[in-house]
Amino acid sequence: MRLIHTLIAVITLVSSANAFFPYFPPYMCPEDDRCVNQPNSPRDMKDEDSGIASLKISQRWPKTEVSRDQQVRRTVNKLIRKYNHPSQVRGSARDSVEKRGTNTYPVQTAANPTQTNSAGIDQDGTDFSYFTQVQFGSANTPLYMLLDTGASTTWVMGPSCGSDACKSHDSFGAADSKTFQTTADPFSVAYGAGSVSGTLASDSVSIAGMKFQMTFGIANNTSDDFKYFPIDGILGLSLQKGSTPSFVDTLVASKAVKSNIFGISLNRASDGDNTGEINFGAVDSSKFTGSLNYLPVSANSAGDWAIPMANVGFGSNQAGVTGKLAYIDTGTSFIFAPPDQAAAFYAVVTGAKILSTGATVTYSVPCDTTTALTFTFGTTTYSVSPKDWISASVNGVCTGNVFGRTIVADSWLLGDTFLKNVYAVFDVDKTRVLQLRLLQFP
Repeated sequence: MRLIHTLIAVITLVSSANAFFPYFPPYMCPEDDRCVNQPNSPRDMKDEDSGIASLKISQRWPKTEVSRDQQVRRTVNKLIRKYNHPSQVRGSARDSVEKRGTNTYPVQTAANPTQTNSAGIDQDGTDFSYFTQVQFGSANTPLYMLLDTGASTTWVMGPSCGSDACKSHDSFGAADSKTFQTTADPFSVAYGAGSVSGTLASDSVSIAGMKFQMTFGIANNTSDDFKYFPIDGILGLSLQKGSTPSFVDTLVASKAVKSNIFGISLNRASDGDNTGEINFGAVDSSKFTGSLNYLPVSANSAGDWAIPMANVGFGSNQAGVTGKLAYIDTGTSFIFAPPDQAAAFYAVVTGAKILSTGATVTYSVPCDTTTALTFTFGTTTYSVSPKDWISASVNGVCTGNVFGRTIVADSWLLGDTFLKNVYAVFDVDKTRVLQLRLLQFP
């Protein structure tokens, strides 16, 4: 079992953007020939529509059709839109194929956790995007929802959606539930060149044995981005306040758990048995070792889980990147930093070279590198395994999964590359994030 550091950050309940952000580095295309069209303008989401329990989370890999360079540019733009706030389960893992709509997706199933209010996190074996199964309405219609701590809007694909993406996904609407209540209120989320739009509705939402009434979006139109992913919608886990209660607001109001916290540990596919899980109401002490490291969420984070970062380094060599904010985002696969700060990091990485420049700067790293990428929060340093921060070799070249691109001004965006190496606890009651070290650093 891996041991994780726990990271908790204090957060004030303020506005936060919510969005789905797939990023495809250039090295992925020649590796598996799967790329996704991504808009060339930044993506932005409006939170106009959008206690704790367990969620079933799966990880799937998108189908792709364009070059990695296009994927990288477009995905980065989506992240920028995401953070440019608008006005407004335990046992042996097993491989399986699950049918969703007209498509099938490989799933590496997680074991069932033994802790109350916990669920295993499934994946497709690529460590790409993580999502949870949520039941909607009187018939408990199951839908796969992307878990996104960088988002607060929750929405699902509706039955009247005629977009190509909706044709290959499950949907939910009035005909699926006797308790469905629709409204005339619109909702919309912009994704650069694409968007999701529809109307707000309310119905029961069941998560890990909990059931409560919630308002969410029913999408009548979606961009092609979603055509390549198995998710049927997005479950927003940030703290932004909108015109309707968010998922987090609803869970807190439900008083389903004594402590309104949720902890996430993401499994690395190459580790074998899938032991990833999400815990609500209490931390899973079997996932970490050492003392808790509480980190206050920045008052300037606009409802995002953003915490102060003391430094970044390559092993014991520190890059001198101090006094920055780090946004902890389960909806992002990689790590992004302003170009000058990414350059400062790679300057201390032995053998690192600029691979490509432009809007997003990428770096090559010697494929035999065994040194960890490190992040310091407060006085505690967390290590990110080279299994995660360095790509597999493509034509003899390995790429660093820290990309030079500003998503949020003067800040870092830490996605799943980082989160696979810590047990992250998001404390809603005390608006903080806690990181704990994994039991065993891989």
